[in-house]
Amino acid sequence: MNDFLNPKSMLTPGMAGALVMFLSNAICFQFPEIAPRWAALLLSFVLGGGVIAAAQLKYFAAAGFWLINSLIIFAVAAGSAGVASKTTAQMARHTTVMFANVLIPSVSAQAPTASAQAPTKADLEAQLQATNARLAAQQQQLADAQQQVATAAAEAKQAQEQRQALEAQRAQEAEKATQAAKQNAKRFFKEW
Repeated sequence: MNDFLNPKSMLTPGMAGALVMFLSNAICFQFPEIAPRWAALLLSFVLGGGVIAAAQLKYFAAAGFWLINSLIIFAVAAGSAGVASKTTAQMARHTTVMFANVLIPSVSAQAPTASAQAPTKADLEAQLQATNARLAAQQQQLADAQQQVATAAAEAKQAQEQRQALEAQRAQEAEKATQAAKQNAKRFFKEW
């Protein structure tokens, strides 16, 4: 634990993370088709592998330390890149607002002029007549729709009655067939 919690060991992930951020930003700036997160992850594993190769550990222990150290380096690099990105975006937004306030004058509405007149009585009467005409057309549509609903309800009732009559007829025919079968069975199996 003493090897882990000392200033020298704390400095190593910070320096490695800064180096990964520095290199991945440079690579991704020159080659925009490479995603920065994948470049940073690859560089983290390369740096982590270099440290583990120098330590000369057993394979299983080396693989575990390589994975953990590489992810720590990546986390430091990604965290510092995120902080830098947010800070830059906030400063850019503040600078943009400041320049916009200086360069673009504020706008105020003008008072209404005399040319904007109130609607006349004739205009209002024309609007009222148009509204009444629309209302009459809608009332006629409603009456037509109600008539169609009544017609459909009558047709549905008639179809229901026909269905019930057909079912009653089928029930009578089934009863007749059952009685005929019973009579035929009595004739065939007579006692000797």
